[in-house]
Amino acid sequence: MNLKEKLIAITENGYQAPPDTFQLAQEMIHNIGSVDAELRDDLIYTTLSHWIPGHSLTAYELEQLLPVILDTQHLHFKLGENNTDSVFTRSFSMLVIPLILMRHRESPFLSSEQIHQIKEKVLYSIKEERDYRGYDEEKGWAHAIAHGADALDDLAQCSELDNKDLLTILKLVYDKITITDRIYSDGEDERMVRPVISILNRKILSQTYVEQWIQSFADIEKNPEFLPAFKQKNNIKNFLKSLYFRVKFYKTDANLCPTIEQTLYKIETVYYS
Repeated sequence: MNLKEKLIAITENGYQAPPDTFQLAQEMIHNIGSVDAELRDDLIYTTLSHWIPGHSLTAYELEQLLPVILDTQHLHFKLGENNTDSVFTRSFSMLVIPLILMRHRESPFLSSEQIHQIKEKVLYSIKEERDYRGYDEEKGWAHAIAHGADALDDLAQCSELDNKDLLTILKLVYDKITITDRIYSDGEDERMVRPVISILNRKILSQTYVEQWIQSFADIEKNPEFLPAFKQKNNIKNFLKSLYFRVKFYKTDANLCPTIEQTLYKIETVYYS
C-alpha cells in the first residue's frame, strides 16, 4: 500500500497506531507538503493530531522529528515564495509544532534551549512568509499565517518564554496584521488574537504596555496609496474587533475594551482624514 492507502486504513481503524508508527510518521513528515489536500490535511495532519496528543509517538521520537520539521526542507522550505506550492510544506510543518508543544506542556521533555530554538524558527518563518493565501479552491488550505498564529499561541503558553519573548511575539503579530499586500479573509484575524490572549493570561506584561501596544495600531504611518492603505486599515480593524469581543465576552482583561474602542475610533480618523 502507498502512504495514502495506509492512512485511510488507519483512519478507518480509529487511528490505532501500527507497530511501525515512527517510521510511518517520518514518511508523513516527508510528504506533509503534498498538493493532495486529502493526503496533506485529512490524513497526514489529522493522524498526527491523534497520535501526538495520544502518546502513540514517544517523547524521544518527537525529539527526533522536531529538527526535521524545523529545517529548510520543511518549515523554511523556499521561504519568501508567493503563490507557489511550497507554502503547503511550510504551513503544514508549522501546524505540527503546536501538537509537540502541547505534549511538552503536559509532560515536559524539551529543554529550555530547544523551546527557544523553536521560537526563533517559528518567528523567522512567520516574519518572512509572503504567501498570504487562505483557502485554495484547487489544493485546499494553505493558511500559513493562521497556522503560524497557532504556533505562536502554544509558544506563548510555554513557561520557558519570559516577558521579552512575549514582547517579541506581540511585535510580530503587529507586523503581520499591518501588512498592505492583502486583506485577510479566512479567519486569520481571529487566529492572530489567540496568541495575544495567551500572552494576557500569562499575567507577566503590564497593562500599560499592552494598552500602548493596542494604541500603536492607530499610530502607524498611513500608506500614501489608496489600495494598500485600504487593505491595511481593514486588517487592523478586523483584528481589533476580534480582540475586543474575545476579551469582552471571555472576560480576559475586559478592562482593555475602552482602549480598543478608542483605537478603532482613531483609526477611522487616520484613514479618512
